[in-house]
Amino acid sequence: MPDIALAVLAISVLIVLVALLQPLAARLSLPHSVLIAGLGIAIGSIGSVTGAIGGGGAMSEFAHALTGGEIRSEAILHIFLPILLFEAGLHMDVRRMMDDGATILTLAVVAVLVCSLVVGVALWGASSYGLLLCLLLGAIVATTDPAAVIGIFRDAGAPRRLTILVEGESLLNDAAAITLYIVLVGLLTAGGGGEGHGEADAGGAPLLFLRFFIGGGLFGFIAGRLAFMVMRPLNRFPVAEVAFTLALPYIAYVVAERYLHVSGVVAVVTVALVVGSTGRVRISAEGWEGLEKVWALLGFCASTLIFIFAAMLVPEFLRDATVEDGVLLLVLVAAAFAARAIVLWGMLPLLTWLKVAQPVSTPYRLVILWGGLRGAVTLALALAVSENPLLGPEATHFVVVLATGFVLWTLLINATTLGMVMRSLGLNALSPTELALRDRALHQAREGIAERIEEIAAEQHLAPEVAKEAAEAYRSRLSGLASRPFMLDPKERERMGLMALANRERDLVVEHFDQKLMSRRTTADLLAQVGRLHDAAMTGGRAGYLAAATRNIGFGPSFRLAILLQRYTGWEAPLSSRIADRLEMLKVARMMIEMLKRHAEAEMRRLLGAEVWQSLDAVLTTRLDAVVAAIEAWRLQYPDYERRMSERFLRWAALRLEAAEYDELRNQQFISGEIYEDLQRDVGRLYETLQKRPQLDLGLSTAELVRRLPFFQGLSQERIEQICKLLKPIFAVPGEAIVQAGERGDTMYFISSGAVEIGRGGRKFRLGRGDFFGEMAVLISGRRNATVTAIAFCKLLALTARDLQALASAHPDLRRTITEVARARSGETERTISALGEEEAV
Repeated sequence: MPDIALAVLAISVLIVLVALLQPLAARLSLPHSVLIAGLGIAIGSIGSVTGAIGGGGAMSEFAHALTGGEIRSEAILHIFLPILLFEAGLHMDVRRMMDDGATILTLAVVAVLVCSLVVGVALWGASSYGLLLCLLLGAIVATTDPAAVIGIFRDAGAPRRLTILVEGESLLNDAAAITLYIVLVGLLTAGGGGEGHGEADAGGAPLLFLRFFIGGGLFGFIAGRLAFMVMRPLNRFPVAEVAFTLALPYIAYVVAERYLHVSGVVAVVTVALVVGSTGRVRISAEGWEGLEKVWALLGFCASTLIFIFAAMLVPEFLRDATVEDGVLLLVLVAAAFAARAIVLWGMLPLLTWLKVAQPVSTPYRLVILWGGLRGAVTLALALAVSENPLLGPEATHFVVVLATGFVLWTLLINATTLGMVMRSLGLNALSPTELALRDRALHQAREGIAERIEEIAAEQHLAPEVAKEAAEAYRSRLSGLASRPFMLDPKERERMGLMALANRERDLVVEHFDQKLMSRRTTADLLAQVGRLHDAAMTGGRAGYLAAATRNIGFGPSFRLAILLQRYTGWEAPLSSRIADRLEMLKVARMMIEMLKRHAEAEMRRLLGAEVWQSLDAVLTTRLDAVVAAIEAWRLQYPDYERRMSERFLRWAALRLEAAEYDELRNQQFISGEIYEDLQRDVGRLYETLQKRPQLDLGLSTAELVRRLPFFQGLSQERIEQICKLLKPIFAVPGEAIVQAGERGDTMYFISSGAVEIGRGGRKFRLGRGDFFGEMAVLISGRRNATVTAIAFCKLLALTARDLQALASAHPDLRRTITEVARARSGETERTISALGEEEAV
C-alpha cells in the first residue's frame, strides 16, 4: 500500500479513536483532552520504541504513517492553528466579552507579559541559562490551550461569566504569547545567543511587540469587513458562503505573517470575532446554519489532531530528561502559578477599584488560577525551538523538556482535578434562584405530561387503571416543586422574567430575519438593543430594563452624526438613511413587544405567578406606549413615507407566506421539484425588487420651507429666491438643545415646522410654526440669554448674523419686523422675571 494511502488510513482511524474517547471520558469522569493527550503520547511512545529497536508490525507502521517520519512545527501552526483559533472566535459572545473587556485583556495580554517575566527571572536565577532564553520559555508556557480550557469549563458546568472569562483569555492569550515568542526568538537569534547566553539589544522589543499585536488586530478587522463586502453577491448561495469562510482564516494568517509582518494569530482571532459578531445578519440564514455546523466539525477535528500530533512528541522530548530538569520544572510550576496569582489578586482588584472592570469573586479567581491549562500550542512552540539551529542543543533541551513537563503537569494534575475544585467552591451548582425556576419548570412539564399519559392511554385503548397508576406515579415526583419559586422575592422573580423576555425577544428577532421580514441593518440594531435590555435587567432589574428601553428608542451616536453632517455640510443622505432605519426599527419593535406580551401571558404567568406576570405586562406596556408615540411622531412628520414602508412590509410578509405555501405543496408531493424550484425563483425575483428601500425625502428644500413661513408670505418670487440664498435648512430632533444659554450667538432660526421650548429665568415658553428665535444675540452680537430645545421634529431655517445684515440691506421691512418682535419679546421676558422676583420677595 502506498505511504500516502497508509497515512490517510491512519488519520481516519485516529479520528474514529478520538470520537470513541468522548463516551469513555464521560464514563471515567475525565476531561476529553486528557485522554486525547494520552492517546498521542501512547502513539509517540510506540513509534519511539519500535524505531529504536527496529521493530515492525501494524502499530509501528501506523505510528510512522501518522508522522511521515517527522512532525514539523510549521505544519502544526499553519494547518491547524488558524482553524482552531477561527472556530473558537467564531462562537465567542463579543458583546458579553466587552462587558468584561478590561478583565479579559488583563488576563490575556498583561498576564502573558507578567508570566514571561516572573518565569524568566525565576529560572534565570535557578539555572545557568541566559535571561532572554528564560523569558522565551516563560512566553511559551504562558499560552493557555483554547480547546482544552473551553471544553473542560463547559463540561464542568461553569457559570456563564466564568466561561466567558476563560474563553476570552485562552483565545487572546495565544495571540499575545505567540507574538511575544516571535519577538524573543528574533532577539535571541539576532544576538547570536546559540546557547541562550548571548546578549541581544532588547531596546526595541516593546515597540516590536506592539507593532505585531496591534498591526495584526487592525489587519484582521479590515480583512473581516472586506470579507463581508466580497461575500455580498454570495447571499443566495449558502454553500459558497461557507466555502468562502473556510479560506478566510488561512488568507488572514499567511498575508499577515508573510507580507505585512504582523501577527497572523491576532489577525485570525480578530477576523473570527468580526465574522462571529456580525455574520448572523450579513450571511443568509441557510449559510449561517451551514457555517456553524461545518466549523463545529472542523474545530473538533483540528483541536483533537493538533493535540494528538503535539502529544506524540512528548516521549521524544522527555527522553533525555534529567533530575536537574525535574528541579527546574518545579521552579517553573511555582513561578507560573505565582505570576498568575499576581495578576488575579494584584491587578484585577486594582481595575475594580479604578472602576474600569467588574469585580471578580475569589472563587472565580481560584478556578481561573487552577484552570490555566497548557496543551498543543505550547508543545508546537517548543517544537519550533527544537527546529531552530541558531539556538543550539543545550538551549533547545532546556526549553523543550521544561515546556513539555509543564504541559503534562497541567493536564495530569490541573485538568483532572478542576471539576473537583469547582464542586468544592460550589461553582458548578445552580444558584437558589436558578434552582427555584428549574423546579417550577419541572413541575409544569411533569404535570402536563401526567395529564397527557391518561390521554395517550385512552387513544391506545389501554386500561384506565393502568393509565391512572402511571399518571399518579409521575405526579408523585412533583411533591414540593410547585411552590419553591414563589418562596423567592417577587423582585427577583421579576428580574428573572425580564431576562427571559429579553432572550425570547432575541429569538423572535432572529426568526423574523431568517424569514426575511426585516433588513440586516434593522436586525443588527435590534439584536444590540435586546442585549442591552438583558444586561440591564440582570444588573438593574425593572428600573434598569426600562432605562435601557428608553435609551433604545433614543437617538444614538450614528443618528446624531448624520444630523451634524446635514447641518454643517448639507449632506442629507446619511440622515435620510438613519431616519428610514429608525422608522423600520420602531415598527418591528412594536410587533416584537406585542408578541412578547402574548408570550408573557401564556408562559410567564404559569412559571412566575400572576403578580409577576402583571408587573412584566406593565413593563412591556410602558415600552409599547413609548414606541407607538415615537412612531406617531414620525408619521406626523413623514406620513407618505410611513405609508410606503407599511405597504412594503405587507408585500414582504405576503411573499414569505407564498414561499411557505410552496414549501407545503412540495412536502405534500402535490408539485414536482422542477415546478417548486421555478415558483421559488419567481418569489426570489420579487424579493430582490423589495430589497431596495423607498427613498426618503427629508423635505428640507429651502424654497419650500420659506414658502411655508407666514413671515415671508406676500413676497415676490424674486425676493424669495434672494432670501433662499441666505437661509440654510436644519433638522432637529426632540430633546435636542438647538441653542444654549451663555454661548455666543451668531445665528437666528425660523421654525418652518415643529415646535421648540425656550427656557429663561426659570420660565418656559413655546414657539411653533412661523415663529423665530435666537434673534436677540444676533442683533446685539452678544451671548444667548436662553436655552432653546426642540420638543418635536423640527425643520428650521438658519440665518447667520452676516446674512442678516445682507437681508436687512435688501429688505429693511423684514429687518424692522424682526427688531420689533425682539423688543416686544425682550420686554415681556423682563416683566415676567420682575414679577417672579416680587412674588418671591412677598
